[in-house]
Amino acid sequence: MTKLLAHTKIQLLMGIREPAYFFATILVPAIVFWFFGVPEVNSSYIGNFLCCSFSAYSFYGVFFFQYSISQSQEKESQWSQYLHTLPTSTPVVMMARFITSSLLGLFSCILIYIVAQSFTSSDMSFGLFMKMQGLLILASPAFLLMGLFLGNIFKPNAMVPIASFFHLTLSFVGGLWKPPEILPEVVQKISYWLPTYHYGMLVWPLVMPDTEIQMKNVYYLVLFSLALIVLLFIQKTYKRGAL
Repeated sequence: MTKLLAHTKIQLLMGIREPAYFFATILVPAIVFWFFGVPEVNSSYIGNFLCCSFSAYSFYGVFFFQYSISQSQEKESQWSQYLHTLPTSTPVVMMARFITSSLLGLFSCILIYIVAQSFTSSDMSFGLFMKMQGLLILASPAFLLMGLFLGNIFKPNAMVPIASFFHLTLSFVGGLWKPPEILPEVVQKISYWLPTYHYGMLVWPLVMPDTEIQMKNVYYLVLFSLALIVLLFIQKTYKRGAL
């Protein structure tokens, strides 16, 4: 437990003290919501719906960036090489990073919640907001694994623009910026097959009347995660064989 807390503290301080990471993953989602979401709100329902959408966009982005960029940098980072010499296990480091991402994601979503409460007619209670955070955390391993997979492929200098491209594309096409049903028809057909769409479908029912979370969305994210675990295993096996 002591090692977990120590690694969590280190990871949290690194995330807060890195201006580019902090701005891109913590502040930008609230700014994007302010400019693109707030003007669209003309009722409390729309305000609540977009608060859920942009929270999902923000939360998965924290996990995706944290794991993709960190995994890519670890291949050439002297700090990461030093960590491997310490008497700790990989699961402890990974759990510390998961807790850190959850805390940073929560902070980012709180900023969005504050904007929604201050500048829109959203009437989402804080209790409902925290329930949404719980769902986002439970489904976040899908994007954690996606980040690890891409981080193993690309070098650090290429990972940042590639991660940004994936983040923005999956967010828009997945319906996290605009409701899926108002996207162009061809985009709607693609949207259904993206993990971000099913991620959004976990939290949208919280504010949609007479709508419940459907298990097919849960099954999709579970299968997506299992597929990435298999790909990560193949990656690891291939690297060992290449050495």
